[in-house]
Amino acid sequence: MKKYIVTGLVMMLCICSLAQTRPCQINIKLNGLKVPAKAYLITQYGWTDSRVIDSAVFKNGDVKFKSQTAEPFKAQLLVGNSPKWSKTNDALLLYVDQGNIAVNGTDSVKNAVISGSEINKQYLRYRATVLAPVEKTSKEVNAAFTAAGAEKKKGSQFMAEMTAKLKQAVKVSDSLKYIYIRQNPSSFLSLEALSELAGKNPNITLIEPLFKKLDVSLRNMPKGKKLAEILYDNGSTGIGALAPVFTEPDVNGNNVSLTDFRGKYVLLDFWASWCGPCRAENPNVLKVYNKYKDKNFTVLGISLDQPGKKNAWLAAIKQDGLPWTQVSDLNYWNNAAARLYGVQAIPQNFLIDPSGKIIAKNLRGDALEITLAKFIR
Repeated sequence: MKKYIVTGLVMMLCICSLAQTRPCQINIKLNGLKVPAKAYLITQYGWTDSRVIDSAVFKNGDVKFKSQTAEPFKAQLLVGNSPKWSKTNDALLLYVDQGNIAVNGTDSVKNAVISGSEINKQYLRYRATVLAPVEKTSKEVNAAFTAAGAEKKKGSQFMAEMTAKLKQAVKVSDSLKYIYIRQNPSSFLSLEALSELAGKNPNITLIEPLFKKLDVSLRNMPKGKKLAEILYDNGSTGIGALAPVFTEPDVNGNNVSLTDFRGKYVLLDFWASWCGPCRAENPNVLKVYNKYKDKNFTVLGISLDQPGKKNAWLAAIKQDGLPWTQVSDLNYWNNAAARLYGVQAIPQNFLIDPSGKIIAKNLRGDALEITLAKFIR
């Protein structure tokens, strides 16, 4: 009888006390593994960070992970001497689910075969159809960036073209997600896709009917309950709510509070120097700012730049010619204001009236100017 290295997989889901959990187990077998290696199970917590949730050293090519879970979750199985990500990593994407999952390969998990898991079979089909446009375009864009010279990469036209290609691919993929959800109301992947489409500020008219058609077992899962909360509870950042107050340092290190702008229309603009879509949207925000800046309107930029990247933030402000107040605690996705407003994707914005109430959000392109024209005469 072979011995396995058995470790306890740390629970990575925020599950309410009434959620029913069942055992899950991953058995990894690499018959041709000839060098000492370690297996890491890595997952992403929202948009904040990726974490190693368990790890174990191979013994005779075997590793086993055990845990309890109330719903499937996506994870990356990485084999090597470090969990640090690189393009050459030996890694496999899979769903951890209730029951036994077998991962069998030779000396690599990258091409290993997953068995004993229906959701992983579904995901292979889902990835080959629904996610194919984005994956194909991402490879093309990465290849274009690799081939482009330094000067070309700095050019606004090149960035705009790459951003447009990705946006179009995402649009096609989103359309395929809606089709998949309608055709597969009992699949956990449908719940996951609908949650992605909904985001933090869903189109209730579009999302709610699809949510109601999902199997009741999916709606009762932690992810289903979380989506229900988003759909049926505006929370502290809904339209009509008093905008949560925060204070962060500006480019000179001076503290700036949202209350400093009381009495004006303020567009809270969440962005970052590293965010291509944000940079592409900046000219539109600048256009609107110049049009309404003398009509009791201003913009307050909140950057989600990373620790130690202040120079990149300042350079982006200068390059994009942004004259309004900019603040950041340089804490990436853990930015205090972003967490307060539930920001999980950027660009994202909130329009606040002179009394401090949120009157609109997620305004891009022409929608921003049209909305401002309704409120500011």
